[in-house]
Amino acid sequence: MRFAADTRDLLFPPHCSGCGGRRAPEVDGALCPACRRDLPSPGEPLCPGCGIAAAAADAASFCRSCRGRYAMDAVLFAAPYAGTAKELVHRFKYRADFAAGRLLAHLIATRIETALPGGVDLLVPVPLHRWRLVGRGFNQAALLARDIARQLGLPVAVAALGRASNTRTLAGLHPDERSRELRGAFTVRRPEQVAGRRILLVDDVLTTGATAECCCAVLKAAGASWVGVAVAARVLLPLRRGQHPV
Repeated sequence: MRFAADTRDLLFPPHCSGCGGRRAPEVDGALCPACRRDLPSPGEPLCPGCGIAAAAADAASFCRSCRGRYAMDAVLFAAPYAGTAKELVHRFKYRADFAAGRLLAHLIATRIETALPGGVDLLVPVPLHRWRLVGRGFNQAALLARDIARQLGLPVAVAALGRASNTRTLAGLHPDERSRELRGAFTVRRPEQVAGRRILLVDDVLTTGATAECCCAVLKAAGASWVGVAVAARVLLPLRRGQHPV
């Protein structure tokens, strides 16, 4: 077996999922040492709503200004959206690098295990509109959710949420414009799957949280008892206390 592995590494040298360069076969994991050093940790707990450091030391602690404002109950992210984490997301989402996607799913699953020891009942990915799904060829959130489910032994309901409208790109829009654009964009296709359950919504990146908040709201309206959000990376916005990006 060792000979076969050595021969495979000689013929097909392993590549780093972060930078795409070759890495030594004996290096543990899918990242070269440089990319591993450039993968930032989540850091101190952040308020799930505004992204400002929360006073309490757990993922579900909202700051005083945000408490009671949101449908989402927690936000977990494997790393800030920068450096290696950002490159992994781009390789997965825009270059169909599924090895990078599997690594991101592993990072999210590890974060879930440490930050949510109480666990959840079900994983639900953020859906893509059918036209975007045809254009990209895959839903990155669904692939992440399936890989996380396999690692943690959790059920996943890929079709629980549906996308009713194909919204325009949200990048560059004011938070209020994002909220208006997303109004009515998501529906719960199978309420019986989510009613009374602790749900973890899965996506690749959380920027302002508008999409995640919209999904959490419809899941709560369908009877979910608790809805958190788990993403590979979170954009850390330069906000002042009292500002609300969602």
